[in-house]
Amino acid sequence: MTTDRANAAMPSAGVGGAAGFGFDRPSVARVWNSMLGGKDNYPLDERVVLELEQLAPGQHAAARASREFQQRVLWYLAGTVGVRQFLDLGAGLPFPEPGRMNTHQVVNSVRGIAEADRATVVYIDSDPVCVAHGRALLTNGQSHYLPGDITDPHLLHDPAVATYFDLDHPICVLLCGVLPHLDDRLDPAGIVHGWAEVLPPGSFLVLTHLHDPGGLLHRTAAGCQTRYLETLGSGRFRTRAQITGFLDGLQIVEPGLVRPGDWWPCGPATRFRSVAEWLLLAGVGWKGSCQ
Repeated sequence: MTTDRANAAMPSAGVGGAAGFGFDRPSVARVWNSMLGGKDNYPLDERVVLELEQLAPGQHAAARASREFQQRVLWYLAGTVGVRQFLDLGAGLPFPEPGRMNTHQVVNSVRGIAEADRATVVYIDSDPVCVAHGRALLTNGQSHYLPGDITDPHLLHDPAVATYFDLDHPICVLLCGVLPHLDDRLDPAGIVHGWAEVLPPGSFLVLTHLHDPGGLLHRTAAGCQTRYLETLGSGRFRTRAQITGFLDGLQIVEPGLVRPGDWWPCGPATRFRSVAEWLLLAGVGWKGSCQ
């Protein structure tokens, strides 16, 4: 989930922008792995999760809701829409455990897809540990894990990446959990708009983001952001208006920018939403065929 340009501009508090490239400090990718119940993390990563849990209970539930949103979007795009190309930016650590399906596993689990019509998935991350894990566990004939700077949309046309895509057909770009770790000085909205610009017509952009809803939860969001910045060097909670701005120029797919569990949920809610789940927004933008 880390990027080279992002690392260069991170605050100096705590571990700063170097988080993710060493084992003596917390990592964004490993903290996320811990939240999802993975095993590729260390006590110092788990400590960050516990500190966030004290500020906003339900961190594990929020991470699962975000992951389940991503899976539902992938099933929809691969199954209903028929998208066959997926670019997972800031992919982080893969999940080998049963039930933690990675992008290529989700899109190719849709019923009725013939072997010859299986989707192509390219994972990108700048953390060499994530790339090494990804290449060991995820790479096969139609899924590939590559190093790269996700803040540069021209990466799509880099021969190392473009060789796997047909740039005349729609591509789904995933930016799930990535944008909060891009500092404002990097112009994250400009980066997202750049990705939208280079995508073929008919493409989709999927995002999840840490959200400051204001009101009674503003202090909670602010406290979590401070903890993120102190321990990881990144982790911005942005307003609905700011997050909506990432999708400017795209048609937002219904039901719009919502909490992950509200994006086409499988039936009514069966439990109360945790505090941490109120601090997330998720959405999908579509680049119309005429754009």
